[in-house]
Amino acid sequence: MIDNNKAEHTYTNLKPALSKYERGFTLIEVMVALAILAVVAVAASRASSAYLSSVDVLRTRTLAQFVAQNAAADLRIQDTWLTANKTQTINTQGRDWQVTMTATDAITPALKQVNIAVAPIIDGQARSAVTDINVMLSNAEQEVGSLDLSGLTPDRGNP
Repeated sequence: MIDNNKAEHTYTNLKPALSKYERGFTLIEVMVALAILAVVAVAASRASSAYLSSVDVLRTRTLAQFVAQNAAADLRIQDTWLTANKTQTINTQGRDWQVTMTATDAITPALKQVNIAVAPIIDGQARSAVTDINVMLSNAEQEVGSLDLSGLTPDRGNP
């Protein structure tokens, strides 16, 4: 014969009883957590996008500075004496660039100040200049001579 007390004791529920506060997360709690996670993800995405954009701008400015320095070196190496402004398109540093050289008279006819502005060309259109440098060029055919600086004023050298 089977003892009923023994059989009843063997098949009792071994899981502890959970109260209504220990059952898990409600749908509202899960939705709030997902909303917070979505806001954080969007903020991180925008921050990384802004970072990548600023890196691209800095890279373009750095490459444009190299292009401007190379153009100044070419002027000096070739002993070029600019009598008028010059604009040229060059392909270097893996991109197309518009280089604008603006020559102005300096303190003596033997010197010229040249402003070299560099703008990237994107989709066939020149953008605004991202860098510019000023260089002084000397004309080897003219003597510098002695300079009379007594008539100059401290504000940019104009009498």
